[in-house]
Amino acid sequence: MKYIVETLGIEAYIEQWDGISKLPYYLIDRYIFKKAELDGISCLFLKPKGELETINAIKKHIKIIHEIELIPVVLDLDSIIAWRRKSFIGARIPFVVADSQIYLPFLGIALTERYTTKTQYNEILMPSSQLVFFYYLYQGKTELYTNGLADSFNLSAMQISRSIKQLQTLGLISVRKDGVKTVIYSKVNHRELFKIAKPHLLNPVQKHFYAEFSAIPSGLPLSGLCALSELTMLNPPVEKTFALYDKTVKLTGTDTLIDSYIQVEIEIWRYAPALLSDRSNIVDTLSLITSIKSTDDERIEQAVEEALNNMWE
Repeated sequence: MKYIVETLGIEAYIEQWDGISKLPYYLIDRYIFKKAELDGISCLFLKPKGELETINAIKKHIKIIHEIELIPVVLDLDSIIAWRRKSFIGARIPFVVADSQIYLPFLGIALTERYTTKTQYNEILMPSSQLVFFYYLYQGKTELYTNGLADSFNLSAMQISRSIKQLQTLGLISVRKDGVKTVIYSKVNHRELFKIAKPHLLNPVQKHFYAEFSAIPSGLPLSGLCALSELTMLNPPVEKTFALYDKTVKLTGTDTLIDSYIQVEIEIWRYAPALLSDRSNIVDTLSLITSIKSTDDERIEQAVEEALNNMWE
């Protein structure tokens, strides 16, 4: 409260809120409640006791509070990362971060001095981090024990450790210990978590070229729009697209498609798609969607949504 007073130069008072007894226990267990008056306007400050909930959960909590007393609700936070800040502002959820930020739309105030940035790790996932993250999403469970991942992905224990740290630092997963075992988890449902992670996802395609179909190794999985058409109602393109990861394969080609009946597109991937796919002839769905660049083609956008719906039905 001192930060608000000093920054905005307004009068602020704290008073007891008599509505707390009307709240369900799970909200009382999650937040510390303080009623305040800012420049003559009453509002309610909520300070999370533990890990911050998803934005959808917070909206529901605010709705319940508004049923008791229709006053602005302000989140009182110790820190905030960029994507969560953007989500709160987009949803017009007021928040204050001590000595950092003030967003109080009911007062017409949005001040940003600084917000928490992720400087320890890149904002874009490492290939190993993306493997771990997608594997977690594919399991469909809230928690995942990470023992055995190094062997499954042919990575070192250090690489797995660094991958988990990056995912945790970016706020995509939480980590706990079960004895000597590491467990990763998230309170966000998997489909929503995939959407949240989008700005951090790595395009698995490192480069692409065209080669004669007769020259490529057998058994390469389909990729690109060709693979998307296999998963959805999208009409398949004339030219085939295949994913290649094996670094021992020496394959030459050209940057130009000359004859789609003779040539195929080869995508060189940053990690082996076979590690995540449950089908030998096609790359995994999440990596495929991540590899498809944004387009104004409504058919492709609908096919991507269809693939996700099929996956999380």
